[in-house]
Amino acid sequence: MNLYFLFFFIIFCFFLCLIERKTYIPHIKWLIIIPFSLIVANRSTKVPDTEAYLEFFNATDPSTFDDFDKFSFEIGFQAFTKIIKFIIDDNFILYFMIIVLINLIIVNFSINRIGKLFKADIENNSNFIFVGENRFLKNSNFSVLPLTLYIAFFGIYTNAIVLRAGFAVSIIIFTSTFALKSFKSFIDYIAICLLFVIGYFFHVTILIGILVILIMSSNKKFTKKTYLYTWFFIGVVYFTNLASNLGDTTFSLINTINNLTNTVSKISSYEGNVVNEGNGIAAKFIFFWIMAFVLILHSLQSKIYYKLLNVYLVGLLLFALFRSVILIERVTDFFLFFSFVIFYFYLITLRTYKFWLFLFPIIFIQLFFILRITN
Repeated sequence: MNLYFLFFFIIFCFFLCLIERKTYIPHIKWLIIIPFSLIVANRSTKVPDTEAYLEFFNATDPSTFDDFDKFSFEIGFQAFTKIIKFIIDDNFILYFMIIVLINLIIVNFSINRIGKLFKADIENNSNFIFVGENRFLKNSNFSVLPLTLYIAFFGIYTNAIVLRAGFAVSIIIFTSTFALKSFKSFIDYIAICLLFVIGYFFHVTILIGILVILIMSSNKKFTKKTYLYTWFFIGVVYFTNLASNLGDTTFSLINTINNLTNTVSKISSYEGNVVNEGNGIAAKFIFFWIMAFVLILHSLQSKIYYKLLNVYLVGLLLFALFRSVILIERVTDFFLFFSFVIFYFYLITLRTYKFWLFLFPIIFIQLFFILRITN
């Protein structure tokens, strides 16, 4: 990953956020989507998994759909690759770029839909007035800010390393636009089911997202005291390592039944790494745990906000309970992926100086986490 290009790109994102807070510019999102797609597409093979995907792309035969058994990748991803390669021939940089473009377009479209739900929810449930001449209510989505948060938090990881899982994550984010509705129609339930079926053919771990969507579909909002007690309990479990044996026990059980489903097989394939006990304190957990405290204290009369907070806290609880599982983040990330959405809603309700006070550190801290993996 070219760190210089990435650094200037992030600075450019901050500049666009500044502009968009003051004025509405149509289609400004493309100033984020296109450059980021180019940066990721031109990454080197030193970035984890890039070489494997490159070899797969080169070996794929777009003229036939009879060779899916040659590769271990899911059928949906293989079919997608065949179609793209048939159109663009052997241009693997364009192939990687198309993957990023598709993911960012899905995420941008989804966040717009969630933003409209959030706006309607705020208007119905409180007299909250957004700072900045009611900027958010006039412009129903800050397109630059949520994309910047997505890229810094998970976009680099899901678009440059775990491409199949990246598609699954984008599909889950889109699925959430139906699940977050307070009143869902029959069509909404059909859409949720169809999206999970599609996602399954790109990466089977999307089934973890079923629990995410179930939590999100609930309209349950707890008191601030309950959230704070939960937050404190999660911290106690993690920092005292109360559940040190839970991770080993769980994955030992998985290894005994790993022929039941493809999902279990995928998880248990990390054998030898997953079940090793991790005694260190994860900086990633500390960051999300501290930010959970900030989010809980931020009173916002929105069901959408608390639905996302519920998912966020369940992810943290799983992180604490399965601390001994080194790769537990493969599971908890499906819950914490929505952190960029809830941070987005948190940030747009802050006054200008607080907005920048929080935006700068959370962006750079997340970039530090991900760049340790990609470089």
